[in-house]
Amino acid sequence: MYRQEFEDYVAQGGKLFVVTDDIDDSADELGWLKEGEIVELKNDDGSVSPAFYYPNKEKRERKYLVDDWRFIPLKTLAPYTLSDSTHYDTLHQPIETMQANMTPEAFRGYLRGNIIKYTCRIGRKDGEEELKEAKKIQDYAKWLVESLEGKTIDPREVGK
Repeated sequence: MYRQEFEDYVAQGGKLFVVTDDIDDSADELGWLKEGEIVELKNDDGSVSPAFYYPNKEKRERKYLVDDWRFIPLKTLAPYTLSDSTHYDTLHQPIETMQANMTPEAFRGYLRGNIIKYTCRIGRKDGEEELKEAKKIQDYAKWLVESLEGKTIDPREVGK
C-alpha cells in the first residue's frame, strides 16, 4: 500500500488493515505476523511504518506480553474491507463479543438457535437468496464446531 492510499482510507474512517505478506522480525525477537491477519491503526506518525495494534494476538508468538502494537511497513498492508457483508469495520464483531461474554453453553445455544432460524426460513425471506441463507447456516454450523473444539471464533474467516 502506498502512503496516499493509506491516508485516503484513514480519512474515510478506515482503521483496520490486512497483512499482505508474512512479516518475520525474529532478528529483534519482537514476533511476527502472518499474511491475512488483521491489524488496527494505533497512531499515524507520517512515516512509512505507522503504529498498529494486533487484534489477533493469541495467534502470534510474543516475547513481551505487554507489547500489543508494532510499527508495520505500509507496503505490507492493504485496507481491510468486508465485501458482500453488512458487518461493521470494527475491531471486534458481535459474535466475538458474545463468545467472550457468554458461557460456552449459552453461546452454543445461540449458535444452534441461528442454525434453526436460518434453516426454517430459507427461501422464505423477501429479498434473500437461498444461497445466501444456506451460507449463513454453514457459517453458524462451522462456528458451532469450532466452539465445541474449544476454539475462538474468527468471523473474518467466514466462507473460507
